[in-house]
Amino acid sequence: MNFFDNIKNYIAHLDKKEFYKYSGASLGILILMTIGIMYYHYNRVHFWIKRIKIINEEREEIRKILDADQLVLNQRAQVDAMLAETPDYKLEGYFTDLVAKHGFDGSKKPSTEVTFGERNDPQYREVFLEAKFDSMTMQQLCELLDEIEQNKRIYTEKIEIKKSTKIPNTIMVNLTIATLQRKPEQTEIAE
Repeated sequence: MNFFDNIKNYIAHLDKKEFYKYSGASLGILILMTIGIMYYHYNRVHFWIKRIKIINEEREEIRKILDADQLVLNQRAQVDAMLAETPDYKLEGYFTDLVAKHGFDGSKKPSTEVTFGERNDPQYREVFLEAKFDSMTMQQLCELLDEIEQNKRIYTEKIEIKKSTKIPNTIMVNLTIATLQRKPEQTEIAE
C-alpha cells in the first residue's frame, strides 16, 4: 500500500502541464502495447489458419491415396479370386473357341501370336495374344469385341483397323488382347 500512496502523492503534487504530459505518455504506451498485442494475436491466428489449411489439404491427399490403395487391394483380391478359379487358363484356347464360334474358319481364320509381358508386380505377368484378321466386317468385329468384353478375365490391349485391300466392304484388324497370369515359380521355370 505504501507504493500506491507514494504514486498518489507524486501525482497530486504535479502541475497541470506535467500531469497531461505523463498522462499522454502513459496513454500512448498503453495504446502501443494494445496495438502490439493485437498485431501479435492476429499474426499468430493467420499463421495457424494457414497451417490448418495446409494440414487439411495434406489430409485430403492422404485420404485419396488411402482410398486408391483400398481400391487396388480390392481389385487384387478380385484378380486373385478369378485366377484361383481357373489356374490353368489358356488365352489361346479361349480365343480359338471364340473365333470358331463367330465363324472364322479356314481361310478367314486369323493368324495369332502369344507373348508374355512383365509387370511391376512380383505375382503376375501379362499374357498377350495378337490376332490378325485379313477380312472381316464391322459387325463381326463389334460382336467379337463385345464377346471379349463379357469375359472379365480378358481385356483389349490394342486394336488397329484398316480398310481391306483384298475384299471390298471389309476391314483388316490387328487385335491384341491380354490377361493376367500368376508368374511361374522358379522350380516350374527350371523344369
